Amino acid sequence: MKLIVGLGNPGPAYEKTRHNVGAMVADSLVSSYGENFSVHKRSGALTATVRIGGEPVLVAKSRTYMNVTGRQIGPLVSYYSVAPEDLIVLHDELDIDFGTVRLKVGGGEGGHNGLRSISQTVGTRDYLRVRLGIGRPPGRQDPADFVLKPFPGADKADVELLIANGVDAAELLVKQGLEAAQNVVHAWS
Repeated sequence: MKLIVGLGNPGPAYEKTRHNVGAMVADSLVSSYGENFSVHKRSGALTATVRIGGEPVLVAKSRTYMNVTGRQIGPLVSYYSVAPEDLIVLHDELDIDFGTVRLKVGGGEGGHNGLRSISQTVGTRDYLRVRLGIGRPPGRQDPADFVLKPFPGADKADVELLIANGVDAAELLVKQGLEAAQNVVHAWS
């Protein structure tokens, strides 16, 4: 079973923030298949099953705050015996230009506490990542404040494109694997 995890913080105060773009992609992915999230009883996470390329794929969002995402995602990984190469994490990325999507496997967490929590809980960093570029904060703005601010209204169309591209990238990873998906996704920009 493949597991796609959209990172974000729960609640309306965080719903439209940069830090929640991974969860926004998960929401869009699930709704594009006409499905809805429900609470997974063993983990507490929100989950939905979709069929991508004929394969059942579990999509999840933690109902905990970003820094402790692993508390609900780790039990899902265990329950479904998800191998690291079948775990796909959708997350915001400061070090990539706004609107750009990049795919990779493993690596560091770059100060991203959601990734750190998942890595600690699943015992490895070697899972797939859909990195959703939100860009660096302007001037001397603290990155922690920047990621918790909503996208400006003027960026609405660009945010919608980023989300759509994130959905496409996740589907390509499931259907084609990392190298083939990288060849397509990295050519977008």
